[in-house]
Amino acid sequence: MAADKTVIAPATHSQPSRKGKKAWRKNVDISEVQTGLDDVREEIIKGGVIAEKDADQLFATDLQGDAEIEKKQRGKKSLKADEILGQRSAVLGLDHRKRKAEETVGGGKRQKNGTYVSHRELQRLKGVADGGSVGVVADEGASHDPWADVAPVEQPEFSFLEPPKDKVAPKTLKQAPVPLTASGKPLAHVRKPDAGKSYNPLVGDWSALLEREGEAAVEAEKARLAAEAEAEEKEIRALEEAAKVEAAEKDEYATDYESAWESEWDGIQSEAEQEAHTQKQTKRKTPSERNKVKARKEREAREKWELKQKEREKQEKQIKQIAKELSERDKKRRPGSQLQPDNDSSDSDENDRQTGLQKRRFGQKAIPEAPLEVTLPEDLEESLRRLRPEGNLLTDRYRNLLINGKLEVRKKVGQMKKKQTFRTEKWTYKDFKLK
Repeated sequence: MAADKTVIAPATHSQPSRKGKKAWRKNVDISEVQTGLDDVREEIIKGGVIAEKDADQLFATDLQGDAEIEKKQRGKKSLKADEILGQRSAVLGLDHRKRKAEETVGGGKRQKNGTYVSHRELQRLKGVADGGSVGVVADEGASHDPWADVAPVEQPEFSFLEPPKDKVAPKTLKQAPVPLTASGKPLAHVRKPDAGKSYNPLVGDWSALLEREGEAAVEAEKARLAAEAEAEEKEIRALEEAAKVEAAEKDEYATDYESAWESEWDGIQSEAEQEAHTQKQTKRKTPSERNKVKARKEREAREKWELKQKEREKQEKQIKQIAKELSERDKKRRPGSQLQPDNDSSDSDENDRQTGLQKRRFGQKAIPEAPLEVTLPEDLEESLRRLRPEGNLLTDRYRNLLINGKLEVRKKVGQMKKKQTFRTEKWTYKDFKLK
């Protein structure tokens, strides 16, 4: 009993001051030291001081685990990832084993007397009631392939018609396009722009471009003025010819139109109007003359046919030479051949004004002219911020495709004009009469 009691320093009466040395020595708190000594004494009694023992004497490796701890850990909430991975669907998986149709048992309905009717039997009875087939077809697999080629259905009433033919691609689809340039060379897909068209060009490049485009514009204006002068000259000549014909008619009848009408209204007619112009009747040909004309026409037709045959025989003799010349000409004009250089833009094709086009081509529509992209001296900007973009890459690419023969030149189709309709109010209800 004496060992269990904690030894505490004797209590002292409260003192007004603890500034003296004796007072501090007398009131030192040794309760913590006494507690520590008691704990060490108890450890020695139990088997030794824990702080002085080795780790092997204090710890042991458990390879099996504690069943009680496992029971306690089961009630804790698992992670979301483990919960997702541990989920199992309530729907059974597909059974891939082969089995007969009779073994398949689906959902059914129970009658009032307690007998069970399978779902398959119920569907068969419904089919019989609706007038369908009585036999049951086992669902062994899909009988229709949606991706298979559809065979044409032969109808006996149209058996006299020819079967439809498959669409065949034309031979020209595999051939390379024929460019419309005069040299027969295709232009590059993306053409190198002229140095004078830069936003900050050199003086030499810009002046050369300006002079070249200016000369082309002057020549085009001269051609336009010459065409207008020629049209005016034709119109003047036509008016002169009409005046000459009118004067000749006046001289022939020796009277004026107005005086002739006035005289007719007055009831006075000139002697020229009283003259009767009778046409001489043609004499009927005799049978001998008709035979002569028929023989002459037959002779002319035979001579013409003989001349045509001679020309055809001459061409047939030279057909090999003509075919060889045509094939060489096609090879020269067709891109991708050995005689044709690579599809690269040359110096002559850099400028649209210098690129010559074919005079004779397929179609009636002309290739659109290239836009004039020249900056005047007052429009040149020193700053890139004030620069205004010019040209259109889409338009240039479209015109390039037309020149290379990959697209056909067609007329631009705008919005179609719709029929105008107006709403009016009938006024028949206002047309009434008083009785």
